[in-house]
Amino acid sequence: KLFASLSARLRRHSRRSSDTVAGMDTMSWAEYWRFNVSLYAVWGATAAALGGVVLCRQRWWRKQQGCERASGLMAQSHDFAVRFVTSVMPSCRCNNYQFRGMQVKEDTVDIEFSDLGLELPGGDRVLQGVTGCFGAGKMCAIMGPSGAGKTTFMNVLCGKARYGTTTGSILHNGEKVDFQSLQHQMGFVPQDDVVHEDLTVREQIYFSARLRNGMSLSKRRIERITDDVLHVMQLEHIQNSIVGSVEKRGISGGQRKRVNIGLELAARPTVLFLDEPTSGLDSTSSLAVTLSLKRMCKLGMSVIMVIHQPRYSIFTLFDDVLLLGKGGRAVYLGPSLQVKPYFDSLGFAMPANENPADWFMDVISGEVRSQDAGRVSAETLPQIWTEAADGGDGHRQGRLGRAISEADDIAVLRQVLEEEWDRLDVDRAGTLARGQLQSLLARCSSMRPGEEVVQELINRMAGSGAAAARRAEFVDYLCSLGENVASDRTTAQVDEPQEVWRKRARTLKAVVANRVLKLDPSTNAPPPDSDSSAGSASPYDLEAASCDAASEGSGGRAHSSFSGFGQVRVLTLRAMVQWWRMCRPRMLFLVALVFGALFFAVLDRFICKQPLWSATPLLYLHTALALLIAIFCLHVFGNAQPVFWRERARGVNVFALLVARLLVNLLDIALQTVVFTSVYYIVRQPRVPYSVWMIPFMVTSCAAAGWGYLISAWVPPRHGPFIVTLVLFIECGLLGQYDNLQIFLQGGVGELLIDFLSLTRWTVQMSFGCAVYYLDPRPTGFINQNILKMQMDVYTKDGGSIMAWYTPMAVVGVNTIVLLWGAYAGLRLRNRSKQI
Repeated sequence: KLFASLSARLRRHSRRSSDTVAGMDTMSWAEYWRFNVSLYAVWGATAAALGGVVLCRQRWWRKQQGCERASGLMAQSHDFAVRFVTSVMPSCRCNNYQFRGMQVKEDTVDIEFSDLGLELPGGDRVLQGVTGCFGAGKMCAIMGPSGAGKTTFMNVLCGKARYGTTTGSILHNGEKVDFQSLQHQMGFVPQDDVVHEDLTVREQIYFSARLRNGMSLSKRRIERITDDVLHVMQLEHIQNSIVGSVEKRGISGGQRKRVNIGLELAARPTVLFLDEPTSGLDSTSSLAVTLSLKRMCKLGMSVIMVIHQPRYSIFTLFDDVLLLGKGGRAVYLGPSLQVKPYFDSLGFAMPANENPADWFMDVISGEVRSQDAGRVSAETLPQIWTEAADGGDGHRQGRLGRAISEADDIAVLRQVLEEEWDRLDVDRAGTLARGQLQSLLARCSSMRPGEEVVQELINRMAGSGAAAARRAEFVDYLCSLGENVASDRTTAQVDEPQEVWRKRARTLKAVVANRVLKLDPSTNAPPPDSDSSAGSASPYDLEAASCDAASEGSGGRAHSSFSGFGQVRVLTLRAMVQWWRMCRPRMLFLVALVFGALFFAVLDRFICKQPLWSATPLLYLHTALALLIAIFCLHVFGNAQPVFWRERARGVNVFALLVARLLVNLLDIALQTVVFTSVYYIVRQPRVPYSVWMIPFMVTSCAAAGWGYLISAWVPPRHGPFIVTLVLFIECGLLGQYDNLQIFLQGGVGELLIDFLSLTRWTVQMSFGCAVYYLDPRPTGFINQNILKMQMDVYTKDGGSIMAWYTPMAVVGVNTIVLLWGAYAGLRLRNRSKQI
């Protein structure tokens, strides 16, 4: 009805002609304005939408730069605090960095494996009889010559060896559990650097933390986790740099490798598996990566990696080493510093100036002969180790050394700091203002800290917005610098919303229960000898309980499940960031659309001089637009497929990913349709209001995009353009010709197939109906009269109104929904074996 009323008003002002060929040749400026006013309105709306996108982009970029400045400010303030402590007590150990988002693991995991093996479908055993344990909070290496089954063993440990039958048992903390239930506790870093090429380093880590940590963490806490990962992986100085690709140079290979690892660290796994994280890196970069992973073990994280020929300084960083020999059998499992003494005891002599890690591989491969060659060889090493392990010779003990208590150092430091406070607080005001703290830090350092650095330190001591710090706050903060995890006031204010309120609810229930138990039955009051504090909770107690809940939730791994809607929000934001990073390829495609529209408009108006009501140029126009849109939409699910496989294996909701990408891609579909149709409309001037004329083309674009989604979800990217071109040419070009439709639209199965398969059978009918309705053509030539009659017979076969769009839009809408569900099925079911 809305279209009919609008069309009636505009139709009264339209000029009817028998054979309308030209557009503006017989059109007044008033008529031109009436028909084109909606075009300008659409242009204005498009410009406003693009302007909003630009503003959002600028806001996002300012936020990223603000995060970089904030992380730099925190690093500077921590550095000044450490310098002050070491100046008053040089022997005190302070950490150069404290984790502010990550917490020490409360629930660690010991992985025990007994008689572990893997049998392939053909009957070959690539792993057999491996027994041992990887302790919690240790960094363990799996080494061996090529073909020894290193990656196979790690795949079995983390439940990824779906290509064979696993034998033996795997226990987590002494219990046999399902691997699916442990996915939230495990992280896996593939050998290839599977990252988003069009995101910055910080964005990669941030979105991984948002998606993998659920809704139990606040956004502020997520930012702190991102800062922790950037610092540990030594990526702070490039956090706002695009990662890049082979075609577009970005960060270096070593930095890209650290980003690949950081994606998993952002999820705070309890156990982290890595497949050759140092492959392709030089020795210095490999050492930096290994040191970063070693530091994560201080939080209780277990790190298990396959590594190939490390230098000895890297080898000694491992707490335990598993050496696999030929046939996938264990040759040694124990401390890294005990490997050489063990082989020495078997009669092997290592030459001088030899890399021990390389020499171990030569021994296992049989390249080195033992002095006891009659008993010891590469083939007998697994059996010798099994006997030695069963005999308990001591090589399988835990890490060497002992933990040193630092309580005495802390007590001495506290006394020294209190004496320093008494010396500074001459007027006995009991507080330390910004100016006093600035002078104090300048005296113990070679440079004077800025006001922002001083304020950051006071915030850490006394809380955000504080103007001064008291004595206890000053001493407590500086004494905590030796801890791995920051425990200052600003860290305590990073809340955990759900856990806080759960803890508060439990506290209030306990308070109520305590009051009920202590009430005197006769007076309904507490007994006189009862402690009133036991049955009441002050605001301070509730706040303390909230902080305890926050630390409890952050230390453990009890993440609440991230709802599908929550993932849609995060994935949509990430897709928008990627969208505006692809402006250059998008502009090239828009230029191609402009040239295509100009070609069709000039051809139809000035060369072929097609009538404005003819369905033939409309068919070509719809077909061309459908082909261009479908080809463009192949990148939605065709690009970055390894990244999608990795995220799907880590619990990212496939439907949420589908919805997020479709929502963002709608911007491209609308923009490209407006550009293509408006250029053609300006030149051609079809004498139909643009707001009505463009609707059939928008329907064509949405349906063609569905074909692009479907094909990109099921077909490898290299075959996508060929297949989508063939499908759309048949569906739109051949099956949409009105002379072919005369043959198929005779009822029966053929008509049903055409109704469902042919897109232009409906969209061209909509465009043709607009032209006929507004132009009311009455051709005088015999040829044009015959063509109009044939087209009217085809497109008004059902006997309905020429402007009745309900049936075409319903059929095309159902068709598009079917294509979208087919794309979802492809994303869900295809390439499941390639999940990383």
